[in-house]
Amino acid sequence: MRGWLRPEWIEADPVEPQRNHSSQPARRWDQREDFLLLPGDGLILVSGSGHVQFFDHAARQLIGSAGGLDHGQQIEAFWPELVELLELHSATIADQGPIDTAIACGSRELPARLFRSDDGAGVVLLQPRSHAHQPVSEQLLMHQRILQQVRDAVIVTTAEPVEPPGPLIVFANAAALRQTGYRLEELLGRSPRLFQGPHTDPKAVRVFHDAMRHWQPVRQALLNYRSNGRPFWVEIDIAPLDDSGGWFTYWVSVQRECKAPQP
Repeated sequence: MRGWLRPEWIEADPVEPQRNHSSQPARRWDQREDFLLLPGDGLILVSGSGHVQFFDHAARQLIGSAGGLDHGQQIEAFWPELVELLELHSATIADQGPIDTAIACGSRELPARLFRSDDGAGVVLLQPRSHAHQPVSEQLLMHQRILQQVRDAVIVTTAEPVEPPGPLIVFANAAALRQTGYRLEELLGRSPRLFQGPHTDPKAVRVFHDAMRHWQPVRQALLNYRSNGRPFWVEIDIAPLDDSGGWFTYWVSVQRECKAPQP
């Protein structure tokens, strides 16, 4: 099986369109619609070598008896249709950002969103956007519009996985794009580790990691790097966001540039 999202494949000849077994054509995801994924959507992360790195309970439920998800398993062994889609669209999601399509799963087709991750690719299995689900989507869209007007940089990630390649960026406001120099399509699906560089303090990173493992808010200064490689100091304030049932769904990070801490 070929790898995907590796330079040698991104530069390779495109795969013929007829390999896509979905009857739904792929389209570029409109970031104005909602976050990269909403509560209730399923999430699967696959490494560049084709191994399952992470999946959540919602993904297992949406796949149902047709799936055989297991951590570390070669995804081609039980879901070759997904492998073909990832190979087909690898260059697109690496260059242009997430796309929406559908994946054959047994006798069904599951609406899905494909995106690039730090170490491969991710798949959002989209639950039906029913009328019951509409208030949640509209509420997040309203929050998204509000966050776009905030002067401080705001980045929202998935609650899980905390370990690499997570957590995954699902939203970044305009201030965050100006601060880091990245385009939104370059950030979605990636981890905030993207901003770290050779002089980022590993001890400070561990403070964030330990707090997030215990679902605790945390604030401290960190040396980050812009897309052009230039370092900058930023005070990062991270807190978990829970839903109406008390289940953590996102991490919200507010980032403000600051001076280097005094030794």
